[in-house]
Amino acid sequence: MASLNRLEEPSLLPASFRERWQGLPLAWVEARPFSLIRNISLQRPTLATLHAGSGEAEIAFATKTECLNVSAGAMGLFLPGDQRYVRWRCNSARRILVDVDLSFLADRGLVSEEMLSTGFRQDLEFRDNEISLLLQAMVVEIQRGCPNGRLYAESLSLGLALRLVRTLGSRGAPDRERGKLTRAQLKRIDELIESRLDGPLSLAMLSEAAGTSAPHLVRLMRKTLHCSPHQYVMDRRIKVALSLLLETDMTIASIAARTGFSSQSHLTSTMVRIDGRTPGAVRQLRTA
Repeated sequence: MASLNRLEEPSLLPASFRERWQGLPLAWVEARPFSLIRNISLQRPTLATLHAGSGEAEIAFATKTECLNVSAGAMGLFLPGDQRYVRWRCNSARRILVDVDLSFLADRGLVSEEMLSTGFRQDLEFRDNEISLLLQAMVVEIQRGCPNGRLYAESLSLGLALRLVRTLGSRGAPDRERGKLTRAQLKRIDELIESRLDGPLSLAMLSEAAGTSAPHLVRLMRKTLHCSPHQYVMDRRIKVALSLLLETDMTIASIAARTGFSSQSHLTSTMVRIDGRTPGAVRQLRTA
């Protein structure tokens, strides 16, 4: 995170948790009351969001200087290039920074060459509720130690990239493929989930099973099943966990491991969210 957190502000995320994160590089920092950094050279687009507080920024580019007065929720997309200096004054501010590294997603088979070549336009101050929700979900996931694993991290990261391409991309997000998931595609996805019930899954694996691209799989699932790939996988895993709780004597911890959850507490929180009951409450039904 050293290159992303160029102002060297105190991190609000434990280093061990950041290392588990398998999405776009992200930092959540406590902004100092005053910072000055000179000669910043960005290699890739960087998204900066004021998560809390307020601040004033003076950013000197080669040909002009921009002065910003921002409040919580404001964000900016900074493009590769040189900034002569950034002077930052703030009040109780926290910032979320994301390295918008499309090559990171491309290496995982999540974006096409066309999307990879999409340029962005710089916007130093804008607001976007969808992006805010995605960033908040990323921070919460890392805060919790990344219990949802690679699929969730990739889903959030791809969602953020697609939203930025759609709103600030030079061509907009490509959206040529239409339709809904076929029964055959859904069957192959279900077979993959069953075969890797106790192991990690990635968006690339799911999209390969469906015979489509990762961005299109996300669109197909939302249009057909009204959920994300990660939500669908969690639903399938909870369904199996419920059966094991009712039909076997396996411990709850063993069932959590068998169905791909990072811990018993992860199974419990997910089951409560999806089914409305704890594993213990479900198990009691065997003797009711």
